[in-house]
Amino acid sequence: MKAKEFAKRGRALRPLKTMLAAAVIGLGSMQAQASTLWEIYQLALDNDPQLAADRAAYHAGLEAKNRGRSALLPQINGSAEASSTSSTSTQFDYTFTPEVVIPTPNSRDTDVDDRVYSARLDQALFDATAWFGYKQGKKTSEQAAAEFSANQQEMMLRVATTYFDVLRAYDVLEAAQAEEEALAKQLEQTRQRFEVGLTAITDVYDSEAAYENAVARRLTAEDNLLSNFDALSILTGTQHDQVAPLQDGFTVVPPEPADRAAWVDFALANNFTLKAARLNADAARYSARAAASEHLPTLYGSVSYQDFRQDGEASTSVPGEPTVDLPIDTTRETTVTAVTLNVPIFTGGRLSANRREARSLAFQAEDLRNLTQRNTIQNTRTLHRNLVTDVSRVRARQQAVISAQSALEANQAGYEVGTRNIVDVLLAQRTLFQAQTDYANAIYDYIDNTLRLKRVAGLLSPADLQELEAKLNPAIPVVRVGATAAAPAEPTK
Repeated sequence: MKAKEFAKRGRALRPLKTMLAAAVIGLGSMQAQASTLWEIYQLALDNDPQLAADRAAYHAGLEAKNRGRSALLPQINGSAEASSTSSTSTQFDYTFTPEVVIPTPNSRDTDVDDRVYSARLDQALFDATAWFGYKQGKKTSEQAAAEFSANQQEMMLRVATTYFDVLRAYDVLEAAQAEEEALAKQLEQTRQRFEVGLTAITDVYDSEAAYENAVARRLTAEDNLLSNFDALSILTGTQHDQVAPLQDGFTVVPPEPADRAAWVDFALANNFTLKAARLNADAARYSARAAASEHLPTLYGSVSYQDFRQDGEASTSVPGEPTVDLPIDTTRETTVTAVTLNVPIFTGGRLSANRREARSLAFQAEDLRNLTQRNTIQNTRTLHRNLVTDVSRVRARQQAVISAQSALEANQAGYEVGTRNIVDVLLAQRTLFQAQTDYANAIYDYIDNTLRLKRVAGLLSPADLQELEAKLNPAIPVVRVGATAAAPAEPTK
C-alpha cells in the first residue's frame, strides 16, 4: 500500500469530533496565514536574541587583528598648550650709611602668554612581542568568524528543531485525544456490562484508572503544544498561532554519500567548531611566543617636534625714576630624532611568570582542539548511524500503520458479524493512532538527525531549510488553539 493511500485512509478514520473541531478552527483562521519554516527563519535572523549576541561577539572578535596590528604601525601624538602667567615681584636695594641703612624697593610686573605645540612619532623597529601579538590577533579574528559560522548553523538547527517540535507535539496531542476518546467509550461500555452483571467491579476500576491517566496525558500534551508555540515566539519575537505541517507522503532517503568515512572527512575539513578550536590553538601558540619574546630587546625610532612661543611684557619701576616697559617675544622650534633601545634586565619574575602561563594555556588550547576533533569524529559517526537507522525505522513505522489499519478493518468487520465486541474495535483504533504517532515521530527524528549530520559536517545551509519548506502544506495549518478544541467530554457515570 502506498504512503499516500494509507495516510488518506488514516485521515478518514479520525474521530468525528476532532474533524468538526478542525473545521470550526479553519473557519476562524481563513483570514490568517500559517507561518512556514522559511518565514520563521527569516524572522529569527532579525529577532533571535542568541543570534544577535553571537553577531555582536563576532564583530568584537574581528577587532583583535586590528588591535594587534596597531602596535606595529606608527604612533603619532600631538599636543597643544596655552598658558598665561602674571607675576609681581618687589626687590629691595639697600644703601648703607654710617648712620642708617636706606632700603630702596624695585618692582617688576610680568604678564606673559605661552603657547606650546608639539608632535611625536614613534615607530617600532624591532619588537618581537608586538609581531607575535599581531599574529595572535589575526588568528583570534579568524576564530571569531569560524565561531559565528558555527553559531549561524546552530541557529538554523534551533529554528528547525523548534518548528518541528510544534508539529511533533501536535501529533502527540491528536493521539492523546484519540486515546482518551477510545477509553471513555470503553469505560462507558464497562459500566453498562457491570450494571447487567456481565463483568466485575474491578474491571470498572481498571477502566476508570486508564481513562483518568489518558486525561492527564492529554492535558500534558496540550501544555506541551502551547509551550512549543511559545518557543517559536522566543526565536522571532512574534506571536505564532498557525504553522504549516508536512505534506502527506513525506519520503526519506539514506544519507548521500552512504560511506560513513566520507562524512567524517567532510566534518574534519568543514566543521566550524573544529575550525574555531584549531584557530584558538594557533592563537594560543602565538600568545606563548609573544610572552617568551618579552625577554628580548626592543628598538624604537622616534621623531619629535616642538614649537614654543612666548609673548608679553615686563614692567620695572624704581622710586624716583620712570617706569621701564620691556617686551617679551620668544620663539623656539625644536626637532629631536632618536633611536631607543630597551633591554629588560629584571622585572621581579613577571616576564617569566607570563611566559610559563602562556605556554600552559597553549597546551590547554591544543588539548581542547584534540578533544573537539575526537568529539567531531564520534558525533559524525553516531549521527550517520542514527540517520541510516531512521530511514529503516520510518519504513518500519509506515508498515506498522498499514498493519494497524488492516487490523482495525478486520475488527470492524468482526464486530459487524458478532465475533468482535466494541472494545476490540476501540483498542484496534487506539493502536492505529499510536502507530501513526510513532510514524510521525520517526519522520521528525529523521529530519532532526539529517540537519544535525549536515551541521557537524559543516554542510548545513539555508538551502536545506528551503528544501524542507517545499515539503510543507500551509493549506492545512496546525493551530495553537486547536489543543483545547477537540478535548472529549468525560463519560457519563
